Amino acid sequence: MRKSRFLAGIFSCLSAFALVLIVSASTVAAQSGRVSPPTVKDPRSDTLERQNREATLRSAEMGVAAEKTDQRRINAAMEQTKEDFRQIQILRNEIVRKILADKPLDYKLISEEAGDVRKRADRLKSSLAAPAGEETAKSQKNEVDFNDQEMKSVLVRLCKLIDSFVENPVLKTPGITDAQQSKKAASDLLNIIDLSGNIKRSADKLNKTPK
Repeated sequence: MRKSRFLAGIFSCLSAFALVLIVSASTVAAQSGRVSPPTVKDPRSDTLERQNREATLRSAEMGVAAEKTDQRRINAAMEQTKEDFRQIQILRNEIVRKILADKPLDYKLISEEAGDVRKRADRLKSSLAAPAGEETAKSQKNEVDFNDQEMKSVLVRLCKLIDSFVENPVLKTPGITDAQQSKKAASDLLNIIDLSGNIKRSADKLNKTPK
């Protein structure tokens, strides 16, 4: 009987000891989990990432804006070329009416119209890129003054040059490529610039001449 109670006491002590070991192990594990050092993160990383994203977005926006600006410039240049091409024909018709009218020329109006023809032809020249050799030769040509008796004939010549230019196949029909016709269009345009300049200057002088 005593032996049984003794053994029961030993088993009871062993069980208590085992329970203590289990609880201790759990506590140590829990404490070990709590004291694990957290992941260290650079406090500036979020700011840097945000700045990089913003810089990327700005670059993309600037690229799109630049592309739109270039396209607007191209469109504006094309519209200006079409307007100059159209107006130079309108001016030609106005000059023809003055030539056919049975009355003295109004040199103030002739000067204004010839000056407008020259301005528009000069812009068209930059669009068509006239041959450099011809342009140099024309730019070195001497200025010519026309008198009252010569004015109608030189105005007729200017109108014919404008006709030849605007009716050129490479300008009138899209898609046509012809080196000879392109050269002729450039030559006509340079002659228009030169002649209209001389007409304007002569008209200015004639307008100031006492009648």
